Amino acid sequence: MDEAMYYLLVDPRGKVYAKAGAESFADVAHEFGLQEYRFDLAARRLLVGHATPASPVAAQDYVNQCFGDPERLMTFAKEGHLPKHVLVRLLSIENRQPYLESCARVEREYTKACTNRRDPCLESGCSVEGEDEVCLQALLDAGVEYHQACAAEWIKLFRTPVNRIDAWKN
Repeated sequence: MDEAMYYLLVDPRGKVYAKAGAESFADVAHEFGLQEYRFDLAARRLLVGHATPASPVAAQDYVNQCFGDPERLMTFAKEGHLPKHVLVRLLSIENRQPYLESCARVEREYTKACTNRRDPCLESGCSVEGEDEVCLQALLDAGVEYHQACAAEWIKLFRTPVNRIDAWKN
């Protein structure tokens, strides 16, 4: 699986279907007879699977609206649509570790807030209390808010073109 891939499906009328975090077209919905597209965020390129003549236009319009330029991509990420494992691949190599460290701080904040509530998800108590660990359940409970928090850290770096991979420098 390419972690910087965003899967798009388009129905015969041109309606676009997309799912954040999808690992394949099947995750988005083959059973509806949708057309297959992938947008490689790292290469900034639309990849076409099986399509009708009208569907590439709809897919390209959707891509342009969501992430047709760096500003739109930042807005899309800010809304929580892209997880950190996708965002990190859009940063230059030198900026990936600082971004991941910022996300780790965010993750520790969610974990700390969860342990402070004193309402553990395990009957035996909190599995990370007193440890320097991150609680996955706290991140899952935060959902989109967690993705938005990591995106905010990513935007701080991505806003400067030199911090981006080549495909997104302009």
